[in-house]
Amino acid sequence: MVAVTPGRLGLPRGQRLRRGAGFQAVFREGRRVERPSFVALWRPVSGPSQVGFTASRGVGGAVERNRARRRLREAYRRGNRLPMAVAVVFVARSAALGQPFGGLVSEVEEAIRLIAQRAVGLAEGRAR
Repeated sequence: MVAVTPGRLGLPRGQRLRRGAGFQAVFREGRRVERPSFVALWRPVSGPSQVGFTASRGVGGAVERNRARRRLREAYRRGNRLPMAVAVVFVARSAALGQPFGGLVSEVEEAIRLIAQRAVGLAEGRAR
């Protein structure tokens, strides 16, 4: 059996959205990237990139919502990180539970690429 150091595999504290105000700001002012397994809401921020994960009651009971969040968090952790200063909230859909994990990782990577492209476009538009 291999011992795992606690916290080693998780997201660093500075990269997580932890407060309700951070989530609400993304929900209010954010832009959307939709995928079959989730909706990614994002907005540019002045500090470091942050990410949060949530699931509505439409996904199912507490067990299903927690499983969907864990799967999304792990897919994000295994995929590419956010290249720009943005805050992103991944909102799980019920398809996140049935999707093969490799497909979920691909969807997250694709969403991150789209967010990066759109964030660069926003930054260039503001610079003009």
